[in-house]
Amino acid sequence: MSGSRRPGSVSRRRFLQAGSAVPLSVAALGVGQAGAGAAPSRRPGRHEPVFDPAQQGRELLANKYLTWVRTAMQSFVIDTRKDHIYVLQIVQAGTPLPGDEEGDESYTRRVVRGDLTLTKMDLNGNRLGKMILKFFGHGVSMGLERDGDDLWFWTEIDSVPKESDGQGRGSRLTRFQFEDGALLDAEHDEGLWRRELIPGSTQNTCNIDPVNDLLTLRYWTGDEFRFALYHLDEVKQEKSSYEPIYDIGTPEVMASNVFQGYASLGDYLYLWDGTKYNEDNPPPPEGTGNAHLTRVRWQTGEVEKHVLDTTGVDHHRREPEGLHVAVTERGHGRGRPQVRLYAGFATSAHESADADRLCTIYYRDPVRR
Repeated sequence: MSGSRRPGSVSRRRFLQAGSAVPLSVAALGVGQAGAGAAPSRRPGRHEPVFDPAQQGRELLANKYLTWVRTAMQSFVIDTRKDHIYVLQIVQAGTPLPGDEEGDESYTRRVVRGDLTLTKMDLNGNRLGKMILKFFGHGVSMGLERDGDDLWFWTEIDSVPKESDGQGRGSRLTRFQFEDGALLDAEHDEGLWRRELIPGSTQNTCNIDPVNDLLTLRYWTGDEFRFALYHLDEVKQEKSSYEPIYDIGTPEVMASNVFQGYASLGDYLYLWDGTKYNEDNPPPPEGTGNAHLTRVRWQTGEVEKHVLDTTGVDHHRREPEGLHVAVTERGHGRGRPQVRLYAGFATSAHESADADRLCTIYYRDPVRR
């Protein structure tokens, strides 16, 4: 590892100015093993804020343009200290990138390869920059870690095609910092920071609880999707194995719809599902969408609430995409950090199927307990 650069830091070369990927400094792979229902060394506080899935969301921003207009947002995070939003989406078809082989610019290839774009915006939806993440995955979820003045992004990496449809999904996790115009190429850069928490698992994604510094891993065992909760500091260490605080299965109430995101805070895991409007899921006045927000208790894996969410039901397209918990900058009540749960929708400005794919985000404040 280079002594002059931090693990995961981006070099100053730009993909728009060079024909090769921007590397990160070298870090060894972490190979881990996880058990279900492991006894935690430290549990989240039981009196932390809780979100009510039945509560209507309030609009943060609506119908904002990302880097690409033909691919939908997949997930997002919000840096409330700097008032910035970062959104993941698949690279749009017809966009050649450094290191591409013939045909890589097609949408089918981008999805199979897992080529992503991370767009930076302000809270008004003005675009401030972007990064390209080649061979990373689908972007179903991401995490944000603030370490002092440093901001770190956690995503999947090392895309592997799913057996069911061939679409790429990450097989490990990675951590990096944002640099406008940079390109990270997981296919050709073995030096990118990586962690494998559960060997042999696939379709790995993550999310971060910013209050308790915990990382949630969603992974595919080959038979089912499960969620494992880890101490973030331990995941950042290079270890021979990683023991979860909890490891729970996906609730049965999620089985009948398309999974679209998750977030964790304290004792609760929040799950997000639904699809865009279609013949079986008509918009108003015939229908009210099929988006559901679910609250699950980590300790037991039991569903406490599973609610049809009609927030933003009048938007065109309206496909649920991503959940995120952020600490707000509104001060502290009774010594507890103030937090919000944010939910994303891929929307359009009008009803045409060819309309541009746009970004819409709503939020919920905690309920009083």
